[in-house]
Amino acid sequence: MEEALIRFNKPTIDRKDLESVLQCMITDDLTPGDYMKEFRAQLNRLLGLNMTIVFNNYLQALDTAFRLLCAEQDDEVILASFSRYRIYHAVLARGLKPVLVDLEVGSLLPSCKLIEDRITSRTRCIIVQQLFGIPNDLTPYREFDIPLLEDLDGTLCSKSKGQALGSYGSLVTMNLNDDAIITTGNGGILASSDRKLKDLYGTFMADEASFEYFMSDFNASLGISQLKKLGKNCERRKKIGKYYDSAVMASNCSLIGRDDGQELTYSSYPVLTDTPFEDCVRFFKRYGIPIRRGIDKPLHHCMGLPAHDFRQTEELFSRIVLLPLYPTLDAEIVENVVKGIKAIL
Repeated sequence: MEEALIRFNKPTIDRKDLESVLQCMITDDLTPGDYMKEFRAQLNRLLGLNMTIVFNNYLQALDTAFRLLCAEQDDEVILASFSRYRIYHAVLARGLKPVLVDLEVGSLLPSCKLIEDRITSRTRCIIVQQLFGIPNDLTPYREFDIPLLEDLDGTLCSKSKGQALGSYGSLVTMNLNDDAIITTGNGGILASSDRKLKDLYGTFMADEASFEYFMSDFNASLGISQLKKLGKNCERRKKIGKYYDSAVMASNCSLIGRDDGQELTYSSYPVLTDTPFEDCVRFFKRYGIPIRRGIDKPLHHCMGLPAHDFRQTEELFSRIVLLPLYPTLDAEIVENVVKGIKAIL
């Protein structure tokens, strides 16, 4: 008999989080205010940037980024086909044209050569995701003299060769949904050291009608509480992630996107396997463990573009399996995941 499935993602919300939210509710003012400003300030320090704005949803964060870039109808945004659909949706919602490229061979990053070939006078930015929270050096993407939007894919505190995620892009975005390393229930971050973002924030604050774009104090109070235990939760994630790593080393599957000098917080756990995805699902389901593909669907499928132009994307889409990893996973589930890594992957 199959066991009931556990949650694939589970926000780490405890009594202290609830107390923080309750304290905010007692103030009787849930609109953007002191809690929102404090959450912004803490994220500024964590990211090491001059300005961070927290929005009530991730789409608003991306839309504001495009506004800062003065992107107009039918302007172009270059991104990998192996990107989150929510980013693609934000590009379309702004009336912009997504220009898709394949990945570098054996990498989670978009091909620099293909990006170079697709830059035109209408290119407004290049979006590169730090997928699965695996930190990568994005320096090569800054050499195109086109604004780089670095998306953190729900991760904080990971580093590549001592350089933190969020330090490469001229603009930085992150979602704060339940699949992120911290959550506010919903929301998004836009951060930068560009003075333009600070000026735009001032414009928003001067217009009361713009307050609806910002994160409420209710949600920000949860974010503040989440940041207080971020270090502890990251240590737990690392402990589980390294245990998974040792199992991968003793299996037929392999890791993806790993390189020397990376400091991971293990916000997600992707592996490469040649085992058909449906077989993996059936095996893990017996132990009550859900798994997922790396992304729901490559973006070139959404646009009806030929698969032969995206061979690397097609390969990773068929081979990447995501395993559950979060601080509150109990020991039995962790052992069953490891058992599955060795037995089926």
